Amino acid sequence: MSNLTGKPFLVLRQGTERMKGKNALSINIDAIKTVAESIRTTLGPKGLNKMIVDSMNEVTVTGDGAKILEELSVENPAAKMVVNLSKTIHKKVGDGASSTVIFLGELMKRTYEMISVDISPTLIYEGYIHALKKTKRLLNFLSMKIDKNDKEILTNIAKTTLNTKNLFSATSYFASMVVECISNITEMRGNNPYVDLDNIQLIKKEGEGLSNSQLIMGIIIDKEVVSSIMPKYIKNAKIALIDGALEIIKTDFSSEIQISNPEEISGFLQQEKNMIKELVDVLISTGVNVVFCQKGIDEMAQHYLAKSNIMAVRRVKHSDMIKLSRATGAKIITRIKSIQSNDLGNAKLVSEQKIGKDNMIFVEKCEDPKSLTILIRGGTELIVDDAERALKNGLGVIKSVIENPKIVGGAGSIEIELRRHLHSFAQKMGGKEQIAIEHFADALEIIPKTIIENSGKDSLDYITNLRAQIDYSKKFYNGFDSISGEIVNTHEFGIMESTSVKTEIFSLATEMAISFIRIDDYIRSSIKK
Repeated sequence: MSNLTGKPFLVLRQGTERMKGKNALSINIDAIKTVAESIRTTLGPKGLNKMIVDSMNEVTVTGDGAKILEELSVENPAAKMVVNLSKTIHKKVGDGASSTVIFLGELMKRTYEMISVDISPTLIYEGYIHALKKTKRLLNFLSMKIDKNDKEILTNIAKTTLNTKNLFSATSYFASMVVECISNITEMRGNNPYVDLDNIQLIKKEGEGLSNSQLIMGIIIDKEVVSSIMPKYIKNAKIALIDGALEIIKTDFSSEIQISNPEEISGFLQQEKNMIKELVDVLISTGVNVVFCQKGIDEMAQHYLAKSNIMAVRRVKHSDMIKLSRATGAKIITRIKSIQSNDLGNAKLVSEQKIGKDNMIFVEKCEDPKSLTILIRGGTELIVDDAERALKNGLGVIKSVIENPKIVGGAGSIEIELRRHLHSFAQKMGGKEQIAIEHFADALEIIPKTIIENSGKDSLDYITNLRAQIDYSKKFYNGFDSISGEIVNTHEFGIMESTSVKTEIFSLATEMAISFIRIDDYIRSSIKK
């Protein structure tokens, strides 16, 4: 910088890196394109995996875009913002991280093409804003409303999501489990359905294959029965949940007991036994045969419980106690002496089972449970980890469909249809903003184009064919099916996606693109010595 005399002077620390205008935009675009290209080959049912080895030599093998970006150690600030974007959409709707980043990369690529021919950044982002508003309206118009209780349609939506994951022949099985889980835990709040995914417990255990995974109509507790002399198998369980300890609580302050003869010691110990027995007797009087305790269980209490053929489990996590309550209908009790029969929960079976190397407590066959468990099995740690990520994606998508029961065609069909409408809209808009809207429309094609290329086909041939079918034959729901390698009617083939997920993908990517377009100065401070 220079002063009024024309002599240079420094405002920023010496060594600070600074770029302006096109150069500032260019460095961000290059970073975003690099990130997008790194996950592009993972998109679609025929997408490939990435192997990532971190600084601790921990290996991750996955085709999940959000996980790949999370594991990448990126330094560029623009790339970090893209990684955060993928985390946002993953948390919000459960799926679509790869599509969001790939679409963002294409938008930024086309932005640079317009900047290179001296189209103002202001006109570009204003065009993108108009295009996004129109896209949201079109998505709502082109969506098909479904019955949220139609399990066949929900299963097809889950399959569309899970087909892009590494579930091999277990895709249909997992899709059914996802729909069953969401259907059970959905509750009505006023006139609106609400789904809390925290009510679904995912337990991972290596050993056996993915097809041996189970949906448990209840909860699994990663604990053992507290005593070897207690029963390990209880039918028609009456369950008590105790938020506390089944033992004599020690005081928080120091105290002394003066004893003058041995009989007083015996009396003191006997009194403790009586207090413990009194607590156990209160439990027994309710008809309980299974006790879950959040804290410790005294050895004497264990003895009395075992004599009465009661199974007991101690040091259960608070979160698991809440899930047990929702699954069995039991109330969580803080004062044992106040417990009554109607505070107990029910399950047809509670048992200790050995899964892999660990003993676990299965509380299953609950009546109308509002908290469920999926036990994920797999040959290796990498497989069960990837299956867990796939399930979370599937659960998130079905949750979004239940809460907003609208769907659009998958397999790239909705993107091709949106492109057609946006081109018509751009012609009506006119001016230089028309160019930005047309580029936005063409950028949408990156999704079907990538799916086609990852399936080993020529994207130009299939995209041209899809355009022709939609533009002239009016086959609005036609898309590219990676499994058959052909253009199909996505509704007839059950390839459907959530409108909410698609809306979030286009919204978040466009908003991030606009944020970058508005940057005209890149200043990187030197490291302070």
